[in-house]
Amino acid sequence: MKSRFSFCCKMFIMLSFIASLKPLAVLADICGEPVLQLGWFTAKQGKSQHIGIEGLIGDDFSVHKSSAQNLLVGVGYYFDWLDTPRMSIQCGINAFYLAPTKVKGDVTQEGLFTNLSYHYSRTNYPIYFAAKALIPCSAHYDIAINLGIGPNIINARSFKEKSLDGGVTIPDAHLFSGKNVVAFSATAGLGWRINNIGNHSLEIDYQFFYLGQGKLKKVNSQLKNTLRTGNSYAHALFFSIAI
Repeated sequence: MKSRFSFCCKMFIMLSFIASLKPLAVLADICGEPVLQLGWFTAKQGKSQHIGIEGLIGDDFSVHKSSAQNLLVGVGYYFDWLDTPRMSIQCGINAFYLAPTKVKGDVTQEGLFTNLSYHYSRTNYPIYFAAKALIPCSAHYDIAINLGIGPNIINARSFKEKSLDGGVTIPDAHLFSGKNVVAFSATAGLGWRINNIGNHSLEIDYQFFYLGQGKLKKVNSQLKNTLRTGNSYAHALFFSIAI
């Protein structure tokens, strides 16, 4: 946990340094507002399901670890669309990288024997057509409301089974392999924006993500269906630097 916290601090310092570069500030004045984001998220994922096997009853895959946490990194670019004394609205594109999180569970073979466990990882790359509403509270502070819809590229991979009975039951190494899936995604969030920090703004955000459903690729011809990740949701807290 300490190493992860240290890594996040180093990343935030690096983003702050990038944000201070004069060429980016000039670009923002001419074209729009680049945004860099760094934070932490908790994801809910995984799905208990039955995998059919030709000539057999099949196996039940249960989930006992569906929540996981990891690093979030984002980059956005916003243009001013509407500016009034009570509210300003920006539109643009915001892309995120939600680092890999694991799903863990058990395998009950033929509905009788729970003698294997399994795990796989899921990585999300959502890209949003985004809108941001800024509601002034004072000359230096705004309330920020963030909305976005777009595709999420889901990478499910690293499926592996492990024996629960001391090696008596041998795991099958050739059931599922990695697969990329594009799913519909949406996000909404609320933040507190601090203006006039040099030439930049700092935003502290909470954001909710609907990330859609991914799946693994079946590599065994005897399998009737493949393992799906279930619809995933995530809650994130992060810092945004508007350049």
